Amino acid sequence: MMAKAIRVPREKGEAMRRMLSSSGILDERYFPSHDEKYVYLPVKSKVPRYELLEVEARRREERKGFRELLTEIAGRDAEGAFSSYDVIGDIAVLEIPKSLKARGKEIADALLKADRKIRVVLGKEGGMEGEYRIRKFAFLAGERRTETTYVEHGVRMRLDLAKAYFSPRLSHERGRIAAKVRAGETVLVMFAGVGPFALVIAKKQKGAKVYGIELNPDAVRYFEENIRLNGMEGRVEAVPGDVRKAVPERFAGAADRVLMPLPKSAEDFLDAALLAAKEGGVVHFYTFVNRAEGKEAAERKVIEAGRKAGREIEILESREVRPFSPSTVQVVVDFRAL
Repeated sequence: MMAKAIRVPREKGEAMRRMLSSSGILDERYFPSHDEKYVYLPVKSKVPRYELLEVEARRREERKGFRELLTEIAGRDAEGAFSSYDVIGDIAVLEIPKSLKARGKEIADALLKADRKIRVVLGKEGGMEGEYRIRKFAFLAGERRTETTYVEHGVRMRLDLAKAYFSPRLSHERGRIAAKVRAGETVLVMFAGVGPFALVIAKKQKGAKVYGIELNPDAVRYFEENIRLNGMEGRVEAVPGDVRKAVPERFAGAADRVLMPLPKSAEDFLDAALLAAKEGGVVHFYTFVNRAEGKEAAERKVIEAGRKAGREIEILESREVRPFSPSTVQVVVDFRAL
């Protein structure tokens, strides 16, 4: 089969392939080919400074997408289902509606078939439970494991979804806050988990010192492994233990910036965050509020905590992070404690 292609020296082939792919010019329907000197990259249109050639090309196998396969399995029951699902490393996490529970294995197999990067498909079994906020999963397809390696903002993280809480849906927030950190800052991450906030901050701002407090020993173990994995020894420290003990013992008045990424009940720890924050320190407070009440409900929690602690509060920004349910949203309030 003939296809349009450009000819690139072999030593430059992979870099050019990535560039064409990211710009949408690479014709993914065909495999690249090569001879002793050149790589022939199939393209959809002309590329400046390269001659457009007609070459013999092997067509890739046509594969159906997950939505198409899901519709074949469930028909109308698929409408509105799986508006999104989480992919963490090579693990996909589905929340299967009750109406489709009996076909969970078929659905998971379809996802494996549609996306070859996924090696494990898990199904959510209820909400997060216990002191460490752990979720139970059912194995639906693929390899029987819950451990994976996840990459975000150039940071590699080992984690086990069955042993430590982790959400890829806060990726934007991690990048947003990391961009605000300045050299010389002491940053304290409360409820640090396997280290995503701490590690992304340290990646983006090498001049900061970052501490992460975490109660779950399994999460601490992965956090410490991830510090080594990313070569961040000396710049990031995993602090095992309870926030309420660790803050007064080590961090009272020590932090230029405090993060509070607890999924629920973070307002119960605003007093500890205010204790850790220096005068003029910034706190990032995450909480869930009723959608109808809006972010003002979260701001009221902050102002009341400041009143109790005898600290003046300056609201810097408040915004919706993500929807949680039809009636509930997660919001973040960035504020300065004076």
